[in-house]
Amino acid sequence: MDIFEYLDELQVDLRRKSLNEIEEKYFNVCSELAGADRANTIKQLDLNEYVNDLKLGLKQSLKIAQEQTARAIYFEYDLDNNWDSAFFICDEYNRLEDEDDDWASDWSEDFEGPSLEQFANIYELDGFDGDNVAIGSTIYLVARTVSAFKTAYKSLSDESSIAVCIAFHDQDPIIRIKE
Repeated sequence: MDIFEYLDELQVDLRRKSLNEIEEKYFNVCSELAGADRANTIKQLDLNEYVNDLKLGLKQSLKIAQEQTARAIYFEYDLDNNWDSAFFICDEYNRLEDEDDDWASDWSEDFEGPSLEQFANIYELDGFDGDNVAIGSTIYLVARTVSAFKTAYKSLSDESSIAVCIAFHDQDPIIRIKE
């Protein structure tokens, strides 16, 4: 499988599996493709501070989005730049089935999110998808990032109709956490 097939699977897994099942699945994929040492290195990184930073950003995003009657919050992180990230408040939104994520390029407000240098350092070792080691590492890093984001979102009591999405820079399609 290539990295994009794994990304498509991750979107489906988010609807059907628990976060623990997702983490376990992509740990196993990483172990198989990149080796147990790499998978364990990624698994052992503590994301509690990152999740707390995501919670703060999500709270702020939801507040702004509700005030502006926006339709979506889009969180983007950059694999190539220390996992630097930003929250975008978007007036428009298209469902995944529409296969049109241009809405995420048109935002009314944005602000900086957290970085995750430890993930960036691991990612830099092999890059995006040049070989199985790179694919295994990348999909597990992405799955853990998405899992951390969903964990942060689930901790908030959000009853709004605002869509909440996440993707790395230039990812297509964007992953939906809440539609």
